[in-house]
Amino acid sequence: MYEISAVSHFDAAHFLRGYAGKCANIHGHRWKVAIKLTGSELDDMGILVDFMDVKQVLKEVTEIFDHKLINDIPPFDQLNPTAENIAKMIFDEMKTRLYDRMQCQVNIAKVTVWESENTSAAYYEI
Repeated sequence: MYEISAVSHFDAAHFLRGYAGKCANIHGHRWKVAIKLTGSELDDMGILVDFMDVKQVLKEVTEIFDHKLINDIPPFDQLNPTAENIAKMIFDEMKTRLYDRMQCQVNIAKVTVWESENTSAAYYEI
């Protein structure tokens, strides 16, 4: 099994509805997002998926949030914009976009979202 990963960043604010603490107030982060892809077969050049393609799609997805209030962006206008929920949304969006564009035989192993250098949440399917 082969595994590749790509990382992107965005700057955005959010607040947590119903949270009893400082995070109920609007605040911002330099968010980091990493995606891991796995697959068992390489193409004729020995590539699982072109890094440039993965980075481009990841950039398109993370640009949705860049320099915005995440709480204003669907589904987070209704859903609490926790790192866990953001990781799942990015996972789902990447899955749709990668498969639609590349028709590739890879699996998204995991999407990890960091709110800071010391805290992260991840989403993956079993």
